[in-house]
Amino acid sequence: MKKRRWQMFFFAGFLLASIAVTFPARSAVELSNTGAEYRFGQVKAQPRPLQWKKLVTPHFEIFFYQGLEGLAERCARLLEEEAFDRVYPDFRNLYTLNPYRKIRVILFASRKEYQNSQATGLPLNDTSEGVAHILVNRLALIGQPTFRDLRGVLIHEVTHLITIGPFKNNLLYGVGSGVPGWIAEGLAEYYMPAETRFPMREVALRDAVLRDQVDSIKVISQVVGNLHYAEAWSLVDYIARKYGREQLSVMLEAVVKEGHRDRTFEKLFGRTLRELWNDWREELPQIYRAGAEAPPYIEEADPLFPDYQSQSMVKVGPDGQVFFLSNCNGRLYDLFMADGDRIRTLTDRTVFAYDLAPDGRQLVFLSDDEGERRLYRLDLVSGMETPVALEVTNPIGVAWSPVGDRLAVAANVKGDADLFLVNPEGRLLGVIADSAVDETDPAWSPDGRQLAYVALRGQYDHLYLWDGETARLLTFAAEHHRNPVWSPAGDLYCLTGERGYYRAASVDLTGGTTAPLWPYRETVLELVPTADAFLVTIYNNQRFELYRYQPGEDN
Repeated sequence: MKKRRWQMFFFAGFLLASIAVTFPARSAVELSNTGAEYRFGQVKAQPRPLQWKKLVTPHFEIFFYQGLEGLAERCARLLEEEAFDRVYPDFRNLYTLNPYRKIRVILFASRKEYQNSQATGLPLNDTSEGVAHILVNRLALIGQPTFRDLRGVLIHEVTHLITIGPFKNNLLYGVGSGVPGWIAEGLAEYYMPAETRFPMREVALRDAVLRDQVDSIKVISQVVGNLHYAEAWSLVDYIARKYGREQLSVMLEAVVKEGHRDRTFEKLFGRTLRELWNDWREELPQIYRAGAEAPPYIEEADPLFPDYQSQSMVKVGPDGQVFFLSNCNGRLYDLFMADGDRIRTLTDRTVFAYDLAPDGRQLVFLSDDEGERRLYRLDLVSGMETPVALEVTNPIGVAWSPVGDRLAVAANVKGDADLFLVNPEGRLLGVIADSAVDETDPAWSPDGRQLAYVALRGQYDHLYLWDGETARLLTFAAEHHRNPVWSPAGDLYCLTGERGYYRAASVDLTGGTTAPLWPYRETVLELVPTADAFLVTIYNNQRFELYRYQPGEDN
């Protein structure tokens, strides 16, 4: 009996870790006696007192504290109008015997305050930070970098709670079968709006399809990376399109009660698991055919830094040094500088964004090592780091003007990413863009007179151009336009595409049309123009690799 009890508690802990995955008509904010500080908010140390409040909606209870009022209201809209309305109707039948109970959503301002609470024992270190606690019917969430991240995380985690929650007793006491990872995460990704899914996941899936290396259902169910998430989503999407979206609920219930075996799927779809997997795999090449016939660039060139995996956010200094982020040391991310054959780490802090001063002697970077996103200045000669007292909170991106006197900072102040103008000491000078959607990826023209940035329009990311006073929409085509970057000569480039295939392209500054520069099959993740060539980061078999590319070499 003792052994059985120990197994039950072990499984409960394992389940918690594995799933860490218009206003409502009636709402109210309870200002006191929420019980939050005793239920989940009691802190291990007391950096500041948290004054908990509760926003009640028809289907959720949202707990938050001072400074998170606007985020709580936005979450209320997302939870009711998108998350609940998108997911619950398809799984209503699961709540016949067990009525729906309001989901508790706990909001934290930063990873520091989350980790200092009693909300959960699970650390959250990734960019999109949220965890669904199936056994206690609640979701803990950290303020997200962007509104897109917020939408995605909320809908993803609420899908876990709505779809798996009805079976928590089955899972806890070993009645029936568990929910395999490909179904649990596939459903969560499927119900997310397409524009909120992490783009790298479909990049990874397309690459696996072109290599004919799509994983088996057993491997997909491990769900340990972008490829597995994308495969799980794609397989669930195939079943919904082929057999009807209403079958997703039927499939989930049958797998829990009858087991994840051929007999269950033959009864539902007339196909064994292997046959279902084969049907899906045979369709994939038709979906990801764009660029499939192009030659591979990796057969024509060698990566510049093969020992430093997953290079990202590449920049070139005025003297030719190459700067980049990499997780080769097992951290997200370390900042490196390559000067000829010498490569060195520039700071002990993990870095998620940075930019160089015009003279190349210093840089500014963003880090959340201390649990909150902060701006630092780094002198590249002395190595001295200095915190910058930034007058805008929650920074997520930064671009140093070529003139040297201004920084464009992307920051999430009100629930979405906006662009602000600050001086190098952090003092706020003005607002560049602050609409209700995210504005990100600021990029200065070489003369400092224009700033390109990215904002969502419809279902696609598009480029906007700010001239110091007003901004105008630059691109219009029905595909994504991301990662704007300027050449030293003043030409604008970006990445264009969709469905996991993105190519470097030049942008006409007058009409906004684009002309692709990349004739190869690999997806381009970043583009850096230099005086005589480009540095391109491409996706190659689950790695980000940096190459030198010169248009014309392929002719």
